[in-house]
Amino acid sequence: MTASSAGSQFGNQLGDKVALITGAGSGVGRATALALAMEGVWVGLLGRRSEPLAETARRIQSQSGIPATSRTTILPADVSDEEAVDDAIEQLVHDAGGLDILVHCAGVGIYGAVEGYSLADWQRTFDTNVTGLFLAARAVLPHLRARGGGSIVAISSGAGKHGYANRAAYSASKFAVHGFMESLAAEVGPAGIKCGTVVPGSILSDFGPSDVAAKRASGNRYLEPADVATLIVHLLQQPAHAWTQEVNLWPF
Repeated sequence: MTASSAGSQFGNQLGDKVALITGAGSGVGRATALALAMEGVWVGLLGRRSEPLAETARRIQSQSGIPATSRTTILPADVSDEEAVDDAIEQLVHDAGGLDILVHCAGVGIYGAVEGYSLADWQRTFDTNVTGLFLAARAVLPHLRARGGGSIVAISSGAGKHGYANRAAYSASKFAVHGFMESLAAEVGPAGIKCGTVVPGSILSDFGPSDVAAKRASGNRYLEPADVATLIVHLLQQPAHAWTQEVNLWPF
């Protein structure tokens, strides 16, 4: 099944689109892949490990009733590996016939005080959160231009707007995401490519030093990954004349 035939079956404005989702094996990335697949989008699932991506594909099939292989492409790749990212995107374009959307959800959060923080952890944080976004965006742009436009959505964090103790590396990387996306928007907006940044508050997932069980036990308020995915779908469904450059989403 091609992306176009999936779109005609689902009958909505995203149904003829093809999207690459990084970090698609868990959390917001998995939730976004599921949400877009339910809209009829052909989804490329990119992540470091094959099995979590395969589980996302199985969930797509379970929820939609359509064989996952008919509208998903599993793309095991480290988002900070230039050659792997380029190859993965070429594979998706080969399978789906084009590319319209990038949603960069891949991220790492290694927390700790600056004094004693290792250079390796600093580099890993920036490799995934910043360099990975750069590599993916750079690689998709020719394909979005070929379609006459498209969308790039990056997931930032509240820590990308305010610094917090013991999160200097993570916060600095998310501040960098904002600068990159604002600059990219100015570059490619005239080509019909919308660049938007989603800024979520704390999310109920295993991301960071606390797992879901610990977060539930804390009594704090959290977003669900699906809340962020729903917002992303909304952004992608905006009319051609509307553009959301940045949006905050907080627990309530």
